[in-house]
Amino acid sequence: MIGKRFLALLYTMALLLGMVDVCGAASYSFDMGDNSSVDTSGTNTVLEMQADVNPNLGDIIFSLEEGESYSFYFATFYTTEGWINNDDLNPGTLIAYVDFNNPDLFQAIGGESIGFSCLWHFVQGWHLTWDDPVVVNFGDDGQFTAELSDVSYSSWFWQGPDGYANVDATITLNSAPVPVPSAILLLASGLAGLAGFGRRRELSARMLRNRQMIRRRSHLINVGKRCLLCKLFLHAYTTKL
Repeated sequence: MIGKRFLALLYTMALLLGMVDVCGAASYSFDMGDNSSVDTSGTNTVLEMQADVNPNLGDIIFSLEEGESYSFYFATFYTTEGWINNDDLNPGTLIAYVDFNNPDLFQAIGGESIGFSCLWHFVQGWHLTWDDPVVVNFGDDGQFTAELSDVSYSSWFWQGPDGYANVDATITLNSAPVPVPSAILLLASGLAGLAGFGRRRELSARMLRNRQMIRRRSHLINVGKRCLLCKLFLHAYTTKL
């Protein structure tokens, strides 16, 4: 009896887990990696930019429903040059590599930086813009967009462009991947197990009813035999009298 109940519990758990996996297919859990980086070598001949990537990116985990977005601090950008020269007024290129543990991929996002100066260098600074959003396909029909925030820095009173700005990353889930085969198999095994367990219970109940009917018939036959013997004995006794 305990074994049957245990099997029924296992089948029910498999069914529930399968239903959770399948029904939860409209959401997805992202896990950021800790190997994100930024290539600023494309700015070496112009206004030279540098970047410090958030050292805690690997701790960021978040779940999104389709259509939802999540933003987090990605990196700090800055320049150590103290003055805007003519060559700094030309654009430079940057490439940010965003590391994901789940889904397991690296996504590159290109950007452009450029210095500016006006009012006889009274105002100086720089702009950083990104070529995004970038559409990323993953898994079975899964898709999300990744984008980095555009930032600028400016200073007054001939202070130079050597300031910093923080860049945020935003992830938007466009479509979650279809359920993995294991979730479908788990759901199917749970359904099949419960169906089989139900059939076994029905068969056991039927066999029990048959045994009870056989016992009743045997009892009635025995009672009938006793009554018949009583009738024969009474008939023999009255005949002697």
